Amino acid sequence: MRDPQLIKEVLEKRKNGQHLAEFEEYGLCTIYNPFWADLPHTDIFLTFMPDLLHQLHKGIFKDHLVKWCLDIIGEEELDAQFKVMPRYPGLQHFKKGIYMVKQWMGTEHKEMQHVFLGILAGAVPSQVLLVAHTILDFSYYAQLQIHTTESLDCLNNTLSVFHANKNILLELEVCEHFNIPKLHQLSHYVQSISLFGTTDGFNTELLEQLHIDFVKEAYHASNKCDYEEKMAQ
Repeated sequence: MRDPQLIKEVLEKRKNGQHLAEFEEYGLCTIYNPFWADLPHTDIFLTFMPDLLHQLHKGIFKDHLVKWCLDIIGEEELDAQFKVMPRYPGLQHFKKGIYMVKQWMGTEHKEMQHVFLGILAGAVPSQVLLVAHTILDFSYYAQLQIHTTESLDCLNNTLSVFHANKNILLELEVCEHFNIPKLHQLSHYVQSISLFGTTDGFNTELLEQLHIDFVKEAYHASNKCDYEEKMAQ
């Protein structure tokens, strides 16, 4: 995690006209008095917690890994691979492919992950398959509800293997850069877990699921006329 005092010093020097490399390296903006600067007993950077749903399942997996592989394989072929995947008890079968799914939830993302390596095998270069393997391994390690020093080492090692092989995506021109905030956040998972416990304590998936029930209850309690305003009340 970044040091708040160091960040404040970099901002102060930039305000005084100095152009430090750290200003660009840290991705800072010219906000010289951030709201957290004078908060006592607070490290603002420790408030960025792991979020399995938005950072891993929807973020790195669905929005990035699937898109990269889609650009390599092609939409039609990827969809066809999902359709012909053999049925197996406990696995969701996407009989109409993935592009007919109207609403994506965390459940659908996780079901895709169960079969994704099988989908890619033989369809992408071996190094791309390794990149996908490491992302999925990281996801599964991150979801453990009990961690040991060994499991945290595996989490770090998996991310290291990803970074060692990720440039294949640049070579295939399916990715322009890796300046992706959600990808950067993965480097802090081990520290966050060590300090605050397992990721299930910070996952927003449960709260998102409750939105479905609560919204339906509020809708059914209205007279279906101008219901959005009444639901908000």
